[in-house]
Amino acid sequence: MEIIISGGKVTPSADEVTTPQAAKARRIANYLPRPELLRDAVIEHNQDDNTTSIRFETTAGPIRILLPVAQGFEFHIIHDSDTGPRILGTFRGASLSVRAVAFRISEFLRTRGLK
Repeated sequence: MEIIISGGKVTPSADEVTTPQAAKARRIANYLPRPELLRDAVIEHNQDDNTTSIRFETTAGPIRILLPVAQGFEFHIIHDSDTGPRILGTFRGASLSVRAVAFRISEFLRTRGLK
């Protein structure tokens, strides 16, 4: 599932977003190694902030994997709590394949008991 945030409004995506980050997010989501992650992954395109992320509902609340905006930047793992967003971790993934990035996301959530 994909959603678009634009002008502060959240809408389900009927049209496919064609940015490079959107394409990469779809490829990463397709390689998530565990069925429950693949089933629960939501790709979120925030046009207000010009970001794309993969969101999961976890036992601790929503977790977003924010994709890098350009080559050489890091993936950020963000917990959206009642007190606001908090970065739980980061990892460099520019040189990694989408399969390796999907595995790192899966392991991060699994080892912390979030999913």
